Amino acid sequence: MPRVIRPWWTLALVASLLVAGCGTGQDKQWYKPSGNYTVTEFARDRDACTKNRELDEQCLKQRGWLPLTSDREPAPPPKPPPSRGRY
Repeated sequence: MPRVIRPWWTLALVASLLVAGCGTGQDKQWYKPSGNYTVTEFARDRDACTKNRELDEQCLKQRGWLPLTSDREPAPPPKPPPSRGRY
């Protein structure tokens, strides 16, 4: 019986590591408010602002790109309103 259970534990461990690995890091989208631009233009600027596999966001901002997504953490969910009366 232990041989049947062991593959399930291995599968569960691998699945949890994959989910944890995909959840790290925050993806940002960038845009240029000055008008039309192409993917090639962004790729050129992104490559020029990447050093040691790290994107220098200040470099992109100096080239006119702005982050479309927020840098802040998501707000906590609102608290439910207090109940009125007794049930």
